[in-house]
Amino acid sequence: MLCEKCKKRTATVFYNENINGKTQSYSLCGDCAAKLREQGDLQDITSMMDSFAAPFSALQTDLFGGFFGMPMMKAVSAEKKCPSCGCRYSDISKSGRVGCPICYDTFGEELSRTIQSVHGTTAHVGSVPSRHRALQARAEKMKALKQEIQEAIEKEDYESAARLRDEIRKLEADKTEQEGA
Repeated sequence: MLCEKCKKRTATVFYNENINGKTQSYSLCGDCAAKLREQGDLQDITSMMDSFAAPFSALQTDLFGGFFGMPMMKAVSAEKKCPSCGCRYSDISKSGRVGCPICYDTFGEELSRTIQSVHGTTAHVGSVPSRHRALQARAEKMKALKQEIQEAIEKEDYESAARLRDEIRKLEADKTEQEGA
């Protein structure tokens, strides 16, 4: 489904609005949703909870923290800033954009919780460019083989462990061979 506003990108934000009994639904891409959020035309659940809970600010984290599985922005220390760009988590939550690559390290836990609550997972499950499919398949196979070898060692099945070790070495040799080509 395409974004209703730009009609170029895939809609990833679905917003239902009920004003005086009149319901409207919007399907927007992330960029258009972020622009509307910046303009104040689109509110997310955490900003609505912030305005609702303002009179109860002392109890806000206890009463509304994690409401609907959404982490509260206030739970992050106001002093925590990215050492590279100076961006705070509240800035990221308002704009929907991370300031720099270092922000992912600085706010990793907070971003992970937010991404998990929005997308349901923190692992990419979408399509992969064809040039990376082989690399991804090899990495997944390597991960599965390492898990199997651990299980074989725990069961003291050393013959299977040796066979798995040889498969892992072959995959690693193929990888270095392709990187050298």
